[in-house]
Amino acid sequence: MISSSVHADAPRQVRGETIEIHDHPPPKVQAKPVKNYFRIAPHYSDYAIEHDTWAKAYLLLDINAQGHVERVKLLKHPGADLDQIAIDTAFHLSFTPAQDDRGNPIGSQVVWPIEWPSYWWLVAREGVTTGIPDYMAHVPCEGSGPWHIRSIHPTYRDCKTFKLSALQTEAWIEAKP
Repeated sequence: MISSSVHADAPRQVRGETIEIHDHPPPKVQAKPVKNYFRIAPHYSDYAIEHDTWAKAYLLLDINAQGHVERVKLLKHPGADLDQIAIDTAFHLSFTPAQDDRGNPIGSQVVWPIEWPSYWWLVAREGVTTGIPDYMAHVPCEGSGPWHIRSIHPTYRDCKTFKLSALQTEAWIEAKP
């Protein structure tokens, strides 16, 4: 801001441009999940099981100062009748709240992925569908190359992300009281 000399009782004359920012500073400490939800397999829809679908959702979570998810935006729809399951899963997550620079709990937002490995791929490797194995990250992404035909259950992983425009275009879904 550029200004000329000003007397205390005279109005201030400003040349140039003034920018006012009306926003909150980012949290000093980000919200963190209270348990390792990434290792817990979410529920599957009948469609996802029957069609052996590998799917992934991205959600924007609005977390309050108590660590509860108050509302969500579905930034990437998983398809396969899994949208509502993703939303319900998000509302059951718990977080230690974010903190401001003085250590006070504050509300925050987090982009949260939920992944459904191919149901029968998980059964063939683990025998159950309750947990997500660490080695899942080594499954090739859809469109990345030929299937591993000699694999127990050849499949591709859904590695697509979301479009940034979804942050503006998708509607908030509120938690039910």
